[in-house]
Amino acid sequence: MWGKTQEEIEEEKGIPEPPMETIYHCKREIRCSPIKMNLVAAQIRGLPVEEAIKQMTFSPKRASSFIKKTILEAQGIAQEKHGIEDKSYLWIAESFVGKGRYVKKIRIHARGRFGIEKKKYCHYFLVLKEGTGKEKNVKRRLKHMNELEEIQRHPRHIVNSLAWW
Repeated sequence: MWGKTQEEIEEEKGIPEPPMETIYHCKREIRCSPIKMNLVAAQIRGLPVEEAIKQMTFSPKRASSFIKKTILEAQGIAQEKHGIEDKSYLWIAESFVGKGRYVKKIRIHARGRFGIEKKKYCHYFLVLKEGTGKEKNVKRRLKHMNELEEIQRHPRHIVNSLAWW
């Protein structure tokens, strides 16, 4: 420590880089069923933002338009408030749906009868993180195994057999 400058001491300690930014954004009271919305939200979990926007653009489901608008809003917030220059350097860490209020409405049927119709609302939550994202765990197929793995998984003899014959 003696005879070293402050810069040399900091280099030896290895000052860590600042943590990656996390952007939280939500859209509340969306007029859509939470179950239908969650199907679309699950489609983009773990994807880069640019890829998620492409998926939502070409998705035929009505819920995809709400999710696309929310992603674009969160991207804008990341640039303005968090100072992220490169929009493509974000990925979707979390994408989930919460149940909103249900508004009941009378639906009139024939012969003096009626039914109750429910208008469903939901909340959409989005978490963006800075970086390239996590790599997905790819399941290995049987045809891609090497010989040792194949022998271990499918042994040629019966292991721990207590045959009486």
